[in-house]
Amino acid sequence: MYFTFSTLKVKRQAILNDLFVAPDARGKKVGERLFQTCLDYIRANNFSSMTWETARDNKAAQSLYDKMGGQISQWLVYEIQ
Repeated sequence: MYFTFSTLKVKRQAILNDLFVAPDARGKKVGERLFQTCLDYIRANNFSSMTWETARDNKAAQSLYDKMGGQISQWLVYEIQ
């Protein structure tokens, strides 16, 4: 996780970056435990929220995030190179 400050919420905010589970560990709820650990941390430390991104075609990740209570943000993500 990376930590930043939300000027809109006037509180600390976490960015979950690169939640990755090795192929041989998948299907064993490792992703759920990693995600839950991050969620527990931000809640225990009074962060405003935790944000993350995933590819539109990464249905496995989206299934996990939906299961964990994540919601698709109303914000659009832009990128430039």
